[in-house]
Amino acid sequence: MSLRPHPLLTLNQIFRLGLLLLTVALGVVPATRAGEPDSELKLVIVLTRHGVRSPLQTNQALGKYAAEPWPEWTVAPGILTPHGREAMVLFGAYYRARYVQEGLLTGRTADDFPQVFFRADNDQRTLETTQALADGLLPGTKPDVHAWPADRVDPLFQPVKAAPGLPDRSLAIASVLGRVGGDLNAIPQAHHAVFATLEQVLCGETGLVPPGKTSLLDVPAKLEPGQKDHAVELQGPLRVGEQIVDALVLEYTEGMPMKDVGWGRLTPAKLTEVLKLHSLYFDLTQASLYPAQAQASNLASHLLQTLEQSVSGQPVTGALGTPGQKLIMVVGHDTNIANLGGLLGLTWLLPGTQANPVLPGGALVLELRRRHDGQFVIRTYYMSQSLEQTRTLQPLTLENPPALAPIFVPGCSEAGPGFDAPLGKFEDLLHRVIDPRFVVPGTP
Repeated sequence: MSLRPHPLLTLNQIFRLGLLLLTVALGVVPATRAGEPDSELKLVIVLTRHGVRSPLQTNQALGKYAAEPWPEWTVAPGILTPHGREAMVLFGAYYRARYVQEGLLTGRTADDFPQVFFRADNDQRTLETTQALADGLLPGTKPDVHAWPADRVDPLFQPVKAAPGLPDRSLAIASVLGRVGGDLNAIPQAHHAVFATLEQVLCGETGLVPPGKTSLLDVPAKLEPGQKDHAVELQGPLRVGEQIVDALVLEYTEGMPMKDVGWGRLTPAKLTEVLKLHSLYFDLTQASLYPAQAQASNLASHLLQTLEQSVSGQPVTGALGTPGQKLIMVVGHDTNIANLGGLLGLTWLLPGTQANPVLPGGALVLELRRRHDGQFVIRTYYMSQSLEQTRTLQPLTLENPPALAPIFVPGCSEAGPGFDAPLGKFEDLLHRVIDPRFVVPGTP
C-alpha cells in the first residue's frame, strides 16, 4: 500500500500533523501560547533584610577615621527609622501588587490575610519592618508575627550565638584565610584604589588623614574566633571599611541632604565604588562555605521542609507556616541573606551596586512553581529597592518596580529567562550543603 497525501491536505499540513503526533508519542508538552504564564505560582518564600536603620556603631566610634563629625541620627544605634519604615510599607504594597498579578493572592485583604505567614527575628528593626511590610501587603491588619521572646536568642537567625560551642572556629578562620592566600594584607593591596576613594570621602580630596585621626590602612588586620552571631571575626581595614560604607549607605538611603551624606563628598558613582568593600567583607566572612554552613544550615533546613510541605499539602515538622499558606515572609538581617547565598553558591548583581549586595529591605526570594507538565521548579532571585528608590521613597508599582536579579543556582538551574531549577535537583543541593550538626529540629 502506498502512502499518498490526502487530496485535502497540503504537504506542509501533513508534516505539521506528523510532528504533533511525534511530540505526543514522546510525551513532549507543547509550548504555551504567547502571553500565557509558563507555570503556576504555588508558594513564595521571601527572606528579607530589615529596612533602613541607624548605624550599629556610634558616631564616636566612627569619628576616629573622619576629619569632620558624622551627622546625627534621630534614633539610637541599630533602630529602624521612620523613613526606613515607610520604605518597607511601599515594598509591602509592591509584594501585594506583584502577587495579585501572579494569581497567588486575591487583593482582598480578608481573603489574603490567612495566606501569609510572618516570621521575624526579635530585634526592634526586624519586628517593625515586619509590621511595615504587613501595612503595605495587608492594609489595615495587624499580623500575627511569629518571633521568639526578646530575651532569647533565635537560632533561625543567630544559630552560632544560640549554640556558641558548636562551630569549629579554627576551621572557620582557615576557610577565610585560605581564600586570601593566607595573607590578610593582600586585601588592601588588591583594593588600594577603593580604599583611597573612601579615605577621600572621609578626609577630603587629598585623602590625607589629619593629625589625631586614624587611617583605615593603619588598622591591624587579623582573624579571630567569632563572637556573638558570627563563626569568624575579621578585623582590620576591610572590617572598618565595611562599617563606614554601611553608615554611608544608610545616610544616603535615609534621605539625608547630600551635603550631609559623606560630608557632601560622596557621589552616587563613588558610593557604587566603595560598596566593593561592603560586598567583599560579606563574601569572605559570611559566604565562605564553612561559616555559611554554620550560620545557614538551620534556616535552609526549615526552608526545605517548607517547600516539602507545600508540595505534599500535608503538615511537615519544621516547616514555616501551614500547608495552605502561600506567602512566607522571613524578616532577618544582611548576614542571613549572605549566609544562605554562600551556602547555595548564589551570586547576583543590581545596577549601582557591587557583587551580591545586601541592601536595606532587599530580599532573597524563592518561588515554587508548577509547570504545565506537572513538574515543580524553583525560581530564585534577589529583589531590592534601588538606593534612589529608597532614598526618595518612590512608590513601587508594576510600572515602577524594584530592581530584580534572576539567579542561576549552580548545579540546578536550567537555561531560560527565569533560570528555573527542577525541585528535585534543588532539594538534592540542599541535602548536600546542609550540615545536620547545625540544624535545630522541630518548629522554628
